[in-house]
This record gives sequence, structure tokens and C-alpha cells, in this order.
Amino acid sequence: MAALALACMNDSDHSRSPAVGLAIVGLGAAIGPLDFAVTVAFPAITKAFALATSDIRWVAVWYVVSYGSLMLAFGALGDRIGHLRVFRLGLVLSLVAYVCCALAPSYPWLLATRALQGVAVALTLSCGPALAIALFDERMRTRALSGYASIASLAAVVAPLLGGASMAWLGWPGVYWFRVPIVLLALACLPLLGPSIGRISRAARQPFDLTGSVLLSAGVAMFLLLPALLRPDSGAWVAAPVALAGGVLMFLFVQRQRASDAPFLPHAVVRDGGFIIANLSSVVMQFASFTVPLIVPFYLTRIVGCGPFAVGVLLAVWAIGAMLGASLATRMVSARGARSSAFVSALVVLVGLIGMALWPDATHYPFIVACLLCHGVGIGLFQVAYSDLVVAALPPSSRGVAGSLTMVTRTVGIVLGASAWIGLLQALESTGVAAGLAAGHAFVQAFDRVLLSAAALVLLFFVLTHRRWRRGDV
Repeated sequence: MAALALACMNDSDHSRSPAVGLAIVGLGAAIGPLDFAVTVAFPAITKAFALATSDIRWVAVWYVVSYGSLMLAFGALGDRIGHLRVFRLGLVLSLVAYVCCALAPSYPWLLATRALQGVAVALTLSCGPALAIALFDERMRTRALSGYASIASLAAVVAPLLGGASMAWLGWPGVYWFRVPIVLLALACLPLLGPSIGRISRAARQPFDLTGSVLLSAGVAMFLLLPALLRPDSGAWVAAPVALAGGVLMFLFVQRQRASDAPFLPHAVVRDGGFIIANLSSVVMQFASFTVPLIVPFYLTRIVGCGPFAVGVLLAVWAIGAMLGASLATRMVSARGARSSAFVSALVVLVGLIGMALWPDATHYPFIVACLLCHGVGIGLFQVAYSDLVVAALPPSSRGVAGSLTMVTRTVGIVLGASAWIGLLQALESTGVAAGLAAGHAFVQAFDRVLLSAAALVLLFFVLTHRRWRRGDV
């Protein structure tokens, strides 16, 4: 960050190099992964507002529903009015959201400002990949995506550390306050990107479909909200109307897109089975891989005996692996192609998941670190290869939609995983205890089965789609 601040004070022509520009865009886009810091504050927020433990989930739900539902619409908006303009608006709105979150006098106020923060993140992240690509020659597209993903992974590594440090100084609002100077620095450096980054091609100068955007965003929001509503204490009667409304909205959106001369995604791309499979692969990979940040901390705490700091360090190893995988993607995609690289990355993820299922009951840190690093490398490599596939499939005038789509599939996988895996873990553990197993043994058995289920899902999907990946249809 200090190096970037120094670059901002240098001559503007010198600072317009692609590497410095990528650092500026990455710094602004880091507001997304830096939100991992908020999880550190969950216990303190629960205590501050006298909440039931289960109620804290809404801090995450409203944020995810907000940014996940708006991402594609804002990506399309960026394609129409300029990616830099939308990106800058997102950063400005982030400043407002962080201050409002930090000063929240009540829990409903905090939830409302978390939704506002989601809007800001959707504006920023929807156009971040498009800006990163625009900084480089088209032949260096993969390098741009790799660098962008590496910065995001680095932000995820430092997020819990910065969150913990800021809480020690400012209490739970510190997880919001520490991002204010980061956003201010990114905004101050944006002019150094140069005027060419903000230009819009004539092909992109088409009317923005506001009605279609509203239908799409509302429909996606309904489906992202569903997992949080599907709880034993609420019953299906709460979720059913939401699911029905989401289905109706998405049907209306599809019908509108079919009749449109300027749809969000070209008609030929939507009908391409390979393109559909590539996006489904992202959902599957993120769904299966979310087992790591979701249930691995329970294993490290209950079985290995790690404290909060040690858990954070080991999860940072996983994030470092993702950063390494993203940095290796440029060379691998250039040598093997994006399709082959994505397929190989799935195998690496598979090895990591199976390795974690084989963790012994006793402490064995080298094996634990190796498995977390392996899985992280696989998911980091996959994200870049998949992003390259999506960007290549869409015209240059749809770079905002392309970048947004990669984020939406990731979000869908994570939201589904957050609901499914923890429920499966609890159900399997309860079954083991009912069968007479000791609590620790029942948990380890459930933990192993969840990870093997995730690995089996990845294996089954890529076996079923293997021919398309090898033929190059994807």
C-alpha cells in the first residue's frame, strides 16, 4: 500500500504502466475480499446488539444477496456508460457504507447499511476485471486476470489480520473503519489510470435495459435469499413464496432477453452448451470448495486444538495457495490453454479435498498445510482459467457482463455451499452420536464424509463433462 501511495505521487505518465494500473484497480477491488474481516467481529457484534447466535447470519445474508443480485446488471451498465465510471461510483458509495456500518446505533441499521455496502461492492467488482483487462494488450488478457485474482487472494490473506488488529483498537466497528483509508487511496489514484481506460466503444453504446436489469436482479435476489429461509424453525411456507416469485421473475427476464436485440448475453452464447457447462463448473467448484473455510475451522479447533490465531494462520495458508495458483495461471493457460488448465485445476482441488478427508485425529501440521496449500492452488488456478474462458466467449463490448458473470457463479456456489455443507455435517455428526460413537469420533467421521462428498461431486461433474472439455467445446 505504501508503494502504491508513492506511485500516486510520481509523474502520471510514469504511473500509467499496466502493472501500476493493475495495482490501483486491485486496491479498489480489494474491498470485496477484505470483507472476510467482518467474520472476526461476529461474536462482538452479537454481544453488542444482544442478538441470538443464529441472528448474526443476516449480517452476511443481506450483504451477499445485495451484491450477488446486482452484479450482472451493473456489469451491463458499465459496458454502456463506462467501466471506470461505475467502478468509481462503487468506491464512493463504499465510503458512505463503511462509515454508516461503523456508526450503526442498532442492528436493523447495521443490516440496512450492509445491504448498501453490497450495492457498492457490486458496482466496484462488476467492472474490476474489465478495467484490469483494458490496462493490457489483448494478448496479455490472461496475465491481467491472473494479476487481478492474485491481488484479491492477497486481500483475503490479510483481511482477518487487519480485522483483528482494528478490533483491538476500535472494537467491532474497526472492521469497517480500517477500509476507509484504503478506499480513499484507491480513489486518489484512479486518475492515474489515464483517460483511455474510461472510453466506451461505439459497439457498447446501446440503451441500458433497466426493466430487464430489475427483473434479473430481483429474481437472483429471491434465489440467493432462499437458503437463509430454509430452516427447520420456519418451515417451507416462508421459502415457497420466495421461490415462486424468483421463478416468475426469471421467466419474465428470459422472455424479455429472447425478444431483445441487445441482450445481456448474445443469443448464440446462451445456446452454447459448452459455455453453459463452463459456468456450471464454476458453481460446482465453488460449492465443493466452500467446505474448506466453512468446516475446516471446526476440525482445527475441536480435533487439532488450535486457537483462533492458529486457525487464522492455517486458513491464510489456503488463501496463499489460491494466490500462488492465480499467479501460475498465466504460464499454464499459455502452455495448455484455458480449457485444459481448468480441467487440471479440478484434479488439484480433488486431491486437496481427499487429502483433508484423510487428516489423522492426531496433530500433523505438515500434512494439514500441504492439503490446504494444494486445494488453494487448484481453486486459484481454476478461477483464472474459467474467467479467461468466459471473457473469450463474449465480445469485447461485454467485458463488464463477462467479469460479473464469473463473480455471480462464484457467489451462487458459495451461498449454496454455506447452507448445504454445515447442515450435512451436523446431520452426519448427530447420526454418529446416536449410533454410539464418541462426540469427537462422530465429528471426525462426519467431517471426512462431507469432504469426500464434495470431492465426489467435483469428480462426477468433470467425468460427465470430460469429452466436451477435451474436444474444446467449452
